Amino acid sequence: MEYNKIYKPKKFDRFTVVPNAIFRHKGISAAATGLYCWLFSHDSKTEMTVSFICGHFKEGKDAINKRIKELIDCGFLLRVEVRKGGKFAGYNYHLNDTATGKTDDGLTAAVFTAAVNPQQSNTNNNIYNNIYNKEILNKEIPTKSKKRQYSEKTTKAFSHFAELFPLKYRPKTDAQKNKWLDCLDKIERLDGYNLREIYKVSKELRNDEFWQNNFLSILKLRNTDKNGIKYIDRFMVQHKAKQKPVGYQKIKGLKEFFVYRNPANGQKEIGAKTKNGDIHEFQIRGLMMTNEFQELKQFVLNGN
Repeated sequence: MEYNKIYKPKKFDRFTVVPNAIFRHKGISAAATGLYCWLFSHDSKTEMTVSFICGHFKEGKDAINKRIKELIDCGFLLRVEVRKGGKFAGYNYHLNDTATGKTDDGLTAAVFTAAVNPQQSNTNNNIYNNIYNKEILNKEIPTKSKKRQYSEKTTKAFSHFAELFPLKYRPKTDAQKNKWLDCLDKIERLDGYNLREIYKVSKELRNDEFWQNNFLSILKLRNTDKNGIKYIDRFMVQHKAKQKPVGYQKIKGLKEFFVYRNPANGQKEIGAKTKNGDIHEFQIRGLMMTNEFQELKQFVLNGN
């Protein structure tokens, strides 16, 4: 499955024809309306990220994320989170031609996770419905009558996580302990993260001057921020951004990267200054696998 793509109703795919529904919807901001129209002008081949959007408009990431959330809340946009190998890979954006919050594929306007599975066809639109049924409907919390059994790995991890926090913030009752265990279980079982990696990130946060006063419970990891993004996804993306992608090692004599715009289409591309001279994006692509290049480009565009 591809990611960082934008999908709109097929009848609009070859034209920048904007549905009147967006203009007739009361209570929506002019900025969100404009962003919706701009998104409609792109086809599914465009790599759509918040960084890409910010590269076109003068607004920053916070402002763009706010407008995206507004479109989601109004039902004009569906943002699908995509994971590759259990790790956050990006989002796909599905535009709706009405404020019903339902796309041509039958998806409901809510943020949910789609797992990348190379064995499945990218052309099969029903994949999204199948993913929704498997990944969302199966996430029901067990009823109180069913006592949840946690794996030995989860129960052992609990004590290590608890020690990261001051005594006054650690679970004191069985109910509180079960909430933490349930959270750790879902982080691994549903969110697809390795608890060892989560522990490393949590330890970094507890040593951070800001987060040591704002990250006081493991439960925060599965909460969402003002943009509707889980903190665990946000933290893991930031953690990954600190680590240089594999692509770094495949450019010999690398000095630094630079960003430029392709004169043919105006799109942002990356280049690299090396000991043997400058190389541009098409040359960099030839040095590594497609997924390695995409990871490297996103890393460079994010300003790292």
